[in-house]
Amino acid sequence: MTNWKKQSDVYIDQTLRNVVKTRNGTVSEINLLLIAMLKHEGIDTDPVILSTREHGYIYSLYPLITRFNYVVAKAIIGNTEYMLDASEPRMGFGHLPFECYNGSARVINNIASSMDLLADSLMERKNSLVFIINDEKGNLSGTMQQTPGYYESLALRDKIKEKGQDQFWKDIKKDFTAEIDINDPALDSLDKYEYPLGIRYNFKLKDEKEDIIYLNPMFGEGYKENPFKSAERVYPVEMPYTSDETYTMQMDVPQGYVIDELPQQMVVKLNDEGDGQFEYRISESNGTIAFRSRIKFNRAYFLPDEYESLREFFNLIVKKQSEQIVFKKKK
Repeated sequence: MTNWKKQSDVYIDQTLRNVVKTRNGTVSEINLLLIAMLKHEGIDTDPVILSTREHGYIYSLYPLITRFNYVVAKAIIGNTEYMLDASEPRMGFGHLPFECYNGSARVINNIASSMDLLADSLMERKNSLVFIINDEKGNLSGTMQQTPGYYESLALRDKIKEKGQDQFWKDIKKDFTAEIDINDPALDSLDKYEYPLGIRYNFKLKDEKEDIIYLNPMFGEGYKENPFKSAERVYPVEMPYTSDETYTMQMDVPQGYVIDELPQQMVVKLNDEGDGQFEYRISESNGTIAFRSRIKFNRAYFLPDEYESLREFFNLIVKKQSEQIVFKKKK
């Protein structure tokens, strides 16, 4: 594995031969080495220069070389185009860091082709599925199956690499809104970087025998605070990607209890075009609670005059996802 220095530009400071020898290089050096290797194998590949988000926008009509700070590879295999970045060790084939999706970029070929890398072209999908039943002892036992989005999976892989799996499972237990014991934890596709992670575990809820039980159906998976804290904003909002988060739960009413209160259902759109949608559905039938929460954004870029509605939209989500189911003991 070649290690990359915390430095990004479009030039190289050493020969590619030396990059191989020292196993160290900048982003541009590592990705130009990748391009050379692919060309050697007869694969149609060109460098692409761009400006990352923190570096600023490129004006497509005036693409000054000093405004670019990052190099990636564009490879064409068959009729399919792949964007590649070898500088990120856990970035899967055909993926780029979301920081690269910052508008105009240039292909370094005979005509310096222009191309757009837009955050709106990225969709981050996350799915969580929870089943909770009354076990043979009358206690609540459940299973969680979760597939984070690709970029969340990338962040989790980095975290697991740094702190280990034991700490990962401790953090999950800590973030759960109820006291639980975790059993049979498993991670799928941990070393398959092209795919999102698969997270699976069984759990048992602490035996609650209170007269009234309060339970949040999101179990720590909801938004706990609004990411937009300022009352006003003069710059656009640039999310890293569009997103679609779905959380589904099916749960037995605890043995010996009845439902005293369920949250109200709600379906809300951010605007008339439905660029953002929030769905909160909950119902009970024959002692089983069915719950679904979904947040979807079809756009990643919002103008300053849309900020207030975006902020209020998240205020509503935070408030709604904090609501609890209330159970009371049968008399």
